[in-house]
Amino acid sequence: MQPCLRELHENPEIAKSYAASHAELEQNRYAAQYNFRSRDKHFDVGERVLVLMPDSTSSCMFSKWSGPGTIVEVRSPYSYIVDVDGVHKHLHANKLRKFHVRVDSVTCACDSFNDDLETRSVNTCATTYESDTDFGQLGTIPSTLSQPKSILLPSQKIDPESISYLTQKQQT
Repeated sequence: MQPCLRELHENPEIAKSYAASHAELEQNRYAAQYNFRSRDKHFDVGERVLVLMPDSTSSCMFSKWSGPGTIVEVRSPYSYIVDVDGVHKHLHANKLRKFHVRVDSVTCACDSFNDDLETRSVNTCATTYESDTDFGQLGTIPSTLSQPKSILLPSQKIDPESISYLTQKQQT
């Protein structure tokens, strides 16, 4: 045996201290790797959340996000009572995700748009609140943007003379 290994066999206290220091270093390395992308989740009473529930239609190995539910009570920093469809469930923060409301349509009640409301369109929409500071200073879009009065379909852009050899049904 090598001298270092012989000492470890002869003196268990040296082996114990070596193993303890090595285990502590490796445990810290494992914890740092595991927690590298983890985020701390906290929810308030009244906040809307999605709940990770096992999917009953397929294998028990699959889960899906359902809800939204509402936080009814905070039991501890990571334990919550959630109301999902009238049923109160005690859940850990790992099974919860913040619910973000999607806007499907926008209704404009502003009088300055009434002149050509049919030609206005919205590509995307987001809601911000006075208390939101993540976005910095947000400006408003002026209502005097020039919009085309009428939009022609591709079939309307074709010159009728260029397709006069076709029958009326084919032209349509």
